[in-house]
Amino acid sequence: MINLNYFRPKNQKRFDLAKSREKFKKRKSKNLKFLLEKRYSWMKKYLGNKKNIIELGSGNGLSKLVLNNKNILLTDIDIHDWIDHKIDMNKMKLEKKYLGQVDVFIINHSLHHCAYPGKLLKNLNKYLKKGGYILINDPEISFFFKFFLYILNHEGWSMKTNVFNFKKPIFNPKNPWVSDNAVAFHLFSNEEKFSKFFPEYEIELNKLNEFSIFLNSGGVVSESPFIPLNNFFLKILDFVDDLLIFLFPSVFALNRRIVLKKVI
Repeated sequence: MINLNYFRPKNQKRFDLAKSREKFKKRKSKNLKFLLEKRYSWMKKYLGNKKNIIELGSGNGLSKLVLNNKNILLTDIDIHDWIDHKIDMNKMKLEKKYLGQVDVFIINHSLHHCAYPGKLLKNLNKYLKKGGYILINDPEISFFFKFFLYILNHEGWSMKTNVFNFKKPIFNPKNPWVSDNAVAFHLFSNEEKFSKFFPEYEIELNKLNEFSIFLNSGGVVSESPFIPLNNFFLKILDFVDDLLIFLFPSVFALNRRIVLKKVI
């Protein structure tokens, strides 16, 4: 029986990021392309002609390919050919030249892999320009997300996590693949509470999305079965997703989209 409050997989699964990157570059799946364009395209209005754009926890680095933006600096704890710099989000230390100079930070489906998510957001403030942005996509721990995580048995969650304790890690920070998929929910579901702990930021966008277009994508870093569809039917699925999430957000939403603006 599923424990809706807590789950940790017995064996932490690692994924082949190089393989997932090549899968996207071959573009055999319109489903995956549709999902990633939806997941990233909204960011373009915040990037504009900005020069200092840093993505944290870049993984397979698809943001740079999808957004087609050469100014995005890809960083990760693990080094690959496409990663520009090694950065540990749990320690978050950049060169002095970045103090107060970063226009945009991107954190795409990696915040839940950070053992100190609250501390990370605090640290990013000193590197951001005033008026700069943090653009976030992260899993939303709905009923169906819990169900699929439990079935797949490769990532976990805790509904009792205290993300506002900036000194204590929410899980073992030594393994970058460990995660808590409830992080975005804990941080952003109560905007008033977030603002109390993070007065330096203003939440400009806080939106739930993605259900069937995520499930039927074939997997971003993993391999999963899917039904190939063209853009016409993918748009219909996306419309149905938005309707289901509007009516039953805690049941269907699989992704949370966040825009934080530095105001202090």
